Amino acid sequence: MTYISKNKRTCTLLLMMVLVCAFILFIMRKPVTVLQISEPAKDNQLLYLVRINPKDSFSIHWTHSVTKQPVIETYYVQEKLTIGIEEMLFNEHGPNLPAGPEGGTKWEITDGLFRVYNYNVSFDKLPVRIGQEVADHTFYFAHHEVPLRELASPGGFVEIEVTDISLLKYFLRREAR
Repeated sequence: MTYISKNKRTCTLLLMMVLVCAFILFIMRKPVTVLQISEPAKDNQLLYLVRINPKDSFSIHWTHSVTKQPVIETYYVQEKLTIGIEEMLFNEHGPNLPAGPEGGTKWEITDGLFRVYNYNVSFDKLPVRIGQEVADHTFYFAHHEVPLRELASPGGFVEIEVTDISLLKYFLRREAR
């Protein structure tokens, strides 16, 4: 084998390595949409991270502190990565629950279950106060079930936000969790 042949093969191999690295860097900069739960009281410490898509739904299940009955709040990811309220379900009126249709909401009552929907409300960041004794707020999305008291202290406050981050940042953050 001649010197020129070895040099040509080395240059080809080096060029291929540079192209592969550039391709990997290009792919890792690709944005992915994620739902993240953070704790504002601790400099927005990231508590939970999961990939999500516009139009996907997630819910928060909790027990009302007065009625001791379940409440389910279902939200959906809007196209602009804000969070809209899809519906609220409960079976007994209580403080801080809707008492009737307001602001364009609609109500259905079926088999003793109140369904409130048609909300015209969206959040950049959804605030959730974690109940101290009874509420047991739990986040549900796809096959994920996350008791919020395991992420932050009962009585604490978390924010749920949907945003785009790079695929690289997603993998780095996911590994940190």
